[in-house]
Amino acid sequence: MHSFLLGLANPGFILYKLQNHTNYRIDTVNIRRSRSHLTAWIMLALLSMSAPAYAETSPTSQWALCKQQMSSPVFTEDLNGKTVFSADSGEIFQNEIYELYGNIIVERDNKRFMSDNITYFSTTEQAVAIGKMHYETEGLVVHGENAQLQLDNDTGTISNAHFSLPARHGRGSAKSLFLEGTSQTRLRKANYTTCDPHDEAWKIKATDITLNYDTNVGTARNAVLSFMKIPFFYTPYITFPLNDDRKSGFLTPSFGTSSKSGKEIALPYYFNIAPNYDATLTPNYYSKRGLMVTGQFRYLTNINSGELNIDYLYKDKVFDDKDRGAVTFTHKGNPAKRVSTLIDYNYVSDADYLNDFGRNISKASQTHLPQRGSVKYQGDKWTSAVQLQDFQTVDKSIPDSSRPYQLLPKFTFETSRPEMQNKVNFDFKSELVNFQRQGRVNGKRFDIRPKISLPISNAAAYFKPAVKYEYTRYSLSDQAATLDDDPDRSVPFYSIDSGIFLEKEYSFAGKQFLNTIEPRLYYLYVPFRDQSDIPVFDSGSPDFNYNQLFRDNRFTSVDRVGDTNQITAAITTRLLNDNGVESLKMKVGQIFYFSDREVSLNSNTIEDESSSDIVSEATVNITDKFSSTADMRWDTQENQVDKGNFRLRYHPGYRRIVNLSYRYRNQSLQQTDMSLLWPISLNWHVIGRWVRSFLDSKNIETLAGFEYQNCCWKFNFLTRRYIRSDESYDTTYFLQLEFKGLTRIGQEVDDMLKNGILGYEN
Repeated sequence: MHSFLLGLANPGFILYKLQNHTNYRIDTVNIRRSRSHLTAWIMLALLSMSAPAYAETSPTSQWALCKQQMSSPVFTEDLNGKTVFSADSGEIFQNEIYELYGNIIVERDNKRFMSDNITYFSTTEQAVAIGKMHYETEGLVVHGENAQLQLDNDTGTISNAHFSLPARHGRGSAKSLFLEGTSQTRLRKANYTTCDPHDEAWKIKATDITLNYDTNVGTARNAVLSFMKIPFFYTPYITFPLNDDRKSGFLTPSFGTSSKSGKEIALPYYFNIAPNYDATLTPNYYSKRGLMVTGQFRYLTNINSGELNIDYLYKDKVFDDKDRGAVTFTHKGNPAKRVSTLIDYNYVSDADYLNDFGRNISKASQTHLPQRGSVKYQGDKWTSAVQLQDFQTVDKSIPDSSRPYQLLPKFTFETSRPEMQNKVNFDFKSELVNFQRQGRVNGKRFDIRPKISLPISNAAAYFKPAVKYEYTRYSLSDQAATLDDDPDRSVPFYSIDSGIFLEKEYSFAGKQFLNTIEPRLYYLYVPFRDQSDIPVFDSGSPDFNYNQLFRDNRFTSVDRVGDTNQITAAITTRLLNDNGVESLKMKVGQIFYFSDREVSLNSNTIEDESSSDIVSEATVNITDKFSSTADMRWDTQENQVDKGNFRLRYHPGYRRIVNLSYRYRNQSLQQTDMSLLWPISLNWHVIGRWVRSFLDSKNIETLAGFEYQNCCWKFNFLTRRYIRSDESYDTTYFLQLEFKGLTRIGQEVDDMLKNGILGYEN
């Protein structure tokens, strides 16, 4: 075999500019659309022009079901810009014409050109391949016939080109490919798919494609998308980006149906305003209601990020022809060093809006929508913030006396530093709040809470005495005539937190385990203070659980400070395997009272029980596949379970999930929640969820459907029926068809499954 080493200046090869190699990064000021452009992906996928390889986000590749697994070309030798020809034989005529024969390989950098017959003209820098040829570069492989390339200006042609994009499992063909310098490439009669050979379930065809690398914009004419050999999308002319930049255009439409709203169709249009600004305008048509227009605006800068969503439904035919809508606005910012800002604003036009358009139970069951904004400054060892807050009460049946106060505004200041062991620690918290609500007692509240502690610890035990003092003063208006307009209160807190760590190693079934036993005692004394003159602005009684055993105030916020003389006894045990993973963790505890508790929220009720309920939590990792969690509250007065939750999860592998849970609250809640995502064959998955209230003998939510997928396409069908806050049911159907590596058509189901099935993976 003869080898020829030619030092060519800036040579071009067949398809040298077919792929514009670009380094990819996530820019802090570049917003990525999560939803694909149909018009962009049609031809972007066709040639993978600067498109990044498919990013694996799961342990199983989306191409795992493909019979033919593609691999990218491997280039090992760095030729430093030189061009190497190798062949079985060759002839040189007049030192200008190189005739190469048999197993010809032309290599330069990360490009390889192969054929059995190549003629190279050194004076004109033209290379001609007669017959079959092969070209490959990083991420691209091409087979064709009768290729001609002008090396000095990167122009040329190749006939009957068949190409593959291994990273995207894409392949296609073009009748003719024209290289028109470094700035442009044209293809004639091209098609593309990600399916296995001889299985073109979906395919795109276009009569003419032009790719402009200067503007990074491509154009295509007469593009047709076919599925199962049936054309169902056609456009005479489209443009699309050649790199990862965003571009204005229509997004894929979505479809669905609902028993309350009728048939649904949405056609979003995306506006690429700037690299760090974008917007989406979506007309949504509901056959029973009418036309809703939704708009989304997003921004992302070095110091700010946020999103504004506005929905407007004109004259809802199901809702007495009333206009309806919603607004949500979220903002996070860092306008200066150590300064952060936050805005969270939510509004709906009526109480039934979330029922009709909330899409899940958690949204539909919201009774108060937050409307808040804050500015925070973080010092070296301290933090200061100012906050404005209000709530929209969605449920109009809630009386004014039970609705939250407005904070206009709230100032806070506190020290913030890590706890130092075996040294005196000092912490300080303070706040000044102006509470406002029409028809209620209004006023200002000033509160300070200095605290001193001395944590003493070693590897086997800890002992932490602490003293806290709280002073609160009010300036009130609209207070009852018999009550003080300027009440104040001062309360000391005395606490001792202590515990020990006991551990033992042993072996079981050939495995090593470490068992720990961690007893804990927490003593708390808070003297009684009369607080009957003090209104309740934002205090409440939290649900009693394991964490409440170690709180120094049985009420939330500071309008009420609970008097007590108590000791908490708790114990935790853990079982760790030889890898340090907790196979078992159990916690149980109870409070024992030495005196009655006289302070209450709004009455003179005295708590005289000598002990609290017993609360416990447990987590069991039976195997790598089985896990279980449970918590229980035992009513010591009635000798019965007052509250309990249990969940069993079986997760043996990717997209194999079974969840079983039971929730119980005495006299108020008895629910089971079962969910499933499971393969019944290589291509089929079944999906389901069933939430039932046994107390009411009602189904809260049912979800059932299936998923089919093969090498290059996936189809989801789901039906969901859930109870609304008005006790009526809504039934919705979801259809989604995905062409892998291209786009999705239909209604998004992933977000709904993530909310409905614990551990769901896309």
